[in-house]
Amino acid sequence: MNRLIMLTTAAVACAALTGCGYSTDALHRTDIRTVAVPVFQSDEFRRGIEMELTEELKKLIELRTPYKIVNEDHADTILTGRITDLQESVMTEDDRDRATEIQTSLNVQYEWKDLRSGQVLRAGVPTVSWYYAPAERQTLRSSTTMAIRKLAERIIEDMETNW
Repeated sequence: MNRLIMLTTAAVACAALTGCGYSTDALHRTDIRTVAVPVFQSDEFRRGIEMELTEELKKLIELRTPYKIVNEDHADTILTGRITDLQESVMTEDDRDRATEIQTSLNVQYEWKDLRSGQVLRAGVPTVSWYYAPAERQTLRSSTTMAIRKLAERIIEDMETNW
């Protein structure tokens, strides 16, 4: 019995020492405290989505990261970007050629830069798609809002440190 306890204890100790894939390191950089997020630019003719994306990013940064939103004069880093495209594509139609499911795709370019060193911390060109069904009283507006939320989440996730 004592031998079984000793073997179990040794196995647990080995597992603890090897890490098992877990880390106690911070998810976000500890040398950064503040982020400026100016209004994203937009190449899209639909106005307002750049404001909605910027506000969603600010909200998620405050909610899901240790960083605080400040103006550019007082920021350690800056998150800038441009909405490059918003497209609608009919995915399915009924027997009368009416769209029953439509996909909204939102494309953006962004850059997260350290204002102290000039180093680009992250940059990306993510695309997010979301579907809507007019028969269920869903609209391009509701689909665009969901795509903006998902895109902001993807950018915020990219601000986490690499494992």
